[in-house]
Amino acid sequence: MLSFSIHNLGDVAIFECTGRITVEGGDAFRSAVLSQPYVQSIILDLKEIRDIDAAGLGVLAGLRGWAKATGTDLKLMNLAPRVEKVLGLTGLISVFKICSARDILDLWCRALHADAHAMAPMKQAVGF
Repeated sequence: MLSFSIHNLGDVAIFECTGRITVEGGDAFRSAVLSQPYVQSIILDLKEIRDIDAAGLGVLAGLRGWAKATGTDLKLMNLAPRVEKVLGLTGLISVFKICSARDILDLWCRALHADAHAMAPMKQAVGF
């Protein structure tokens, strides 16, 4: 079963995925990605993905096609060994952008900045 949480950092949405990308959860996952408003980049964090089947590969390929058609930047991050192996065997690894260390640092900075802004009103409300 696939589960995911979505972290919105301004114009970037990060999908933190867990489980298996298979036919069972593929449609819901695709719908969630496609429904992200006002984002320019979507990052799929796959470190907790244990397995991916042909339908899951189809979902990823379909999302890549959608991203290319809409000008949305789609990147994969933290590829689990099994996912990396399957993407390599199918030749799909070369068609996806993979987050670099610099990309990941930028995401951390955005997250810290977003947390600081979220905390600012609370600090004012309690008199800090």
